[in-house]
Amino acid sequence: MKKAMRPTLVIMLWLGSFLSLHAQSKIKLSVHADPQVSWFSSDENAVQPDGSRFHMQTGLSMDFFFDENYAFALGFGINNLGGTLLYSDSTLFVSNEDTLSLVPGQSVKHKLQYLDIPVGLKLKTEELGYLTFFLQLGLNPMININARGKSGDGTLDDESIRETTQLFNLAYHAGAGVEYRLGGNTALIGGIRWTSGLTDVTDNDKANITIKTITLHLGIMF
Repeated sequence: MKKAMRPTLVIMLWLGSFLSLHAQSKIKLSVHADPQVSWFSSDENAVQPDGSRFHMQTGLSMDFFFDENYAFALGFGINNLGGTLLYSDSTLFVSNEDTLSLVPGQSVKHKLQYLDIPVGLKLKTEELGYLTFFLQLGLNPMININARGKSGDGTLDDESIRETTQLFNLAYHAGAGVEYRLGGNTALIGGIRWTSGLTDVTDNDKANITIKTITLHLGIMF
């Protein structure tokens, strides 16, 4: 029990330290809940994208300003991604240490969940009325915490496919948005962000599979 509590305590201490620092004017904290659409990209005909997934990304972000209009951005959240892949050849999936074989021509819906820790740079304009516009560029290191698959023939029926999903995923993001100041340090945030994967999502040696995402960024800054 004590070992299981250690990661939770570390996260709580980590968040607590940042929240205490938030009292300083150079640090801005925001929370967000972002609708998004994700889909796969493949470099081989043997495995082809065959559908997208709509879900939510939630989390918190911290902007560390090293100049009045420039900040280092750090985030922490849960990112739900995935899509559907069409396998033209027979394919093996490992689920709970059992090996399942799919016949050729099957589509598999992948539901992937990641611990997302985006890092990047944020560039902001001067406030115009109540509005501040921004651009953001950075990287998304992600750790897989859940992966499930469902095939058209029922071989995979929302089964765990974590054994055939890479633990680590890396992507880059670029986005733009606007902050609407409500009063003091409180502001509403809206924007759009493009994210594209840099590393292979699965351990399938028939193709290199990456994830692409379009996200509507919605949040509130404190």
